[in-house]
Amino acid sequence: MSEFDVDIVIAGAGPSGLIVGSEAAVGGARVVILEKRDGPTWSRAGTVGPRVLEILESRGIVDRILKRANELHTDPHSRKGIWAGIRPIHYDHIDSKYHYVLMFAQKELEKLLAEWVEENGGEIRLHSEVTGFTQDEDGVTVRYTDPEGEKTIRARYLVGADGSKSSVRTAAGIAWEGTPAHRVAVNVDALIDNPHEDNLTVGSNPNGWAMTYPLRDGVTRFAYIDALTTGDSPDQPLGLEEAKAALRRVHGSDYGITEVDAINRFHDALYMAERVRDGRVFLVGESVRVHYPASGVGMNFAIQDAFNLGWKLAAAAIDRAPEWLLDSFASERVPEINKLLDDVRRQLAIQFNFDEEHQALKAFLENEVLPSAEVNQKIAENLTGLSAAYPAQAGSAWIVGRRLADLPVLESRRDGDSVMDLLINQEFLLLDLVGGVGLPVVADGVRVVTASVDPGDRASLAGLASVLVRPDGHVAWASERSLAETLPEAEIREWLNLAADAPVFVKAGVSA
Repeated sequence: MSEFDVDIVIAGAGPSGLIVGSEAAVGGARVVILEKRDGPTWSRAGTVGPRVLEILESRGIVDRILKRANELHTDPHSRKGIWAGIRPIHYDHIDSKYHYVLMFAQKELEKLLAEWVEENGGEIRLHSEVTGFTQDEDGVTVRYTDPEGEKTIRARYLVGADGSKSSVRTAAGIAWEGTPAHRVAVNVDALIDNPHEDNLTVGSNPNGWAMTYPLRDGVTRFAYIDALTTGDSPDQPLGLEEAKAALRRVHGSDYGITEVDAINRFHDALYMAERVRDGRVFLVGESVRVHYPASGVGMNFAIQDAFNLGWKLAAAAIDRAPEWLLDSFASERVPEINKLLDDVRRQLAIQFNFDEEHQALKAFLENEVLPSAEVNQKIAENLTGLSAAYPAQAGSAWIVGRRLADLPVLESRRDGDSVMDLLINQEFLLLDLVGGVGLPVVADGVRVVTASVDPGDRASLAGLASVLVRPDGHVAWASERSLAETLPEAEIREWLNLAADAPVFVKAGVSA
């Protein structure tokens, strides 16, 4: 233990770095986050989607997020979304209690996540910039600078969450592959209330594309793609008067804006890291991929990547992870990242074109295609990440590898009214879906919670009697047989890295 200063060093305290840090800390790892800024600055992302709200609930912090959102907004919920700049995508029919996107600025989310990291024992060092590292079989020696000069810190693992110009990715020699920006859009965060009745308004016309939503009461984001200036350089300065002229062309009004919180260009560059791991070094967030923020999902997917990695790193850091567990970060999340990037490409092909042919296509999609309930739900599940499907063994039930929707708890030895409540301590859950069977007693030290739950009439669970759920809410095992007939002892030993002769259950089929 004395060889390491900490278990995990994370470069970057944006949403991705903070999620990895909080997950690792909750799991018992010693964590230090090195952030070159002095704290959160301006907000790039402005919304939190249903799957991320579930993630936050499964660790017991969603209430403080919702509380803060309601302090900032009269109504922070948008129950409709967009795809390719077209609305409406409905969230009413997704299998989640969060049938909306939460209007919540990235800056506010970072503040609360930083508090969560520190509450769980993690440390955040500001004004501290990672400059490089060396690694060996046992660990990583990280070089960084702070106001006192150059320093090093020794850890078991290093995570690069330091953005598109990641020094960690560069030092690891991981290639950055993709296409540069050639089109831009603009966010004008104006110090006025939302002038529209709806929380989210969207429109497209021959002059461009327009979107409006409130970041909070008194601050409204006016986004636009101006057909006249979309080919400008993303680095070109943009003043208020020029932005207002574009708003008049695209939105049809400059809304009487006199003062702004920020004006920022964003672009359609699309890059992805050649790989997400180099030995004991991992990449998350914009260190892995950069893309146009189509439908506002970028931060939300980055958080889901980080959530997948964090609990696995914690398990590996304290020697309770099988060798393959860290490899599964790439095998599970890289396919999801690639699917996201393909969807971004599809959306770009539609959203950034304003000629008559594309206007006709947009009208057709909006009036004839998106209203289809099946199409709408599929797109909503893709945009939220609810459709994520991790690799599973051949012959497994459909639900294996997919996230389990929250279910009410009927009986458990652990306090909690729902599956989300039982996940708070980052343990595995062994769930009885049929009732009428005694819950097995788990051996001491085995991080598994047993419970009987009500599956309702979900088609995804039809015919199943029991499931094993991972700490991130995805299903690891499922069976048509009840817990009175079969117990996944081998699967639990494998996931928790237990010895072949280690007891998993003290007694089977014993009522709580």
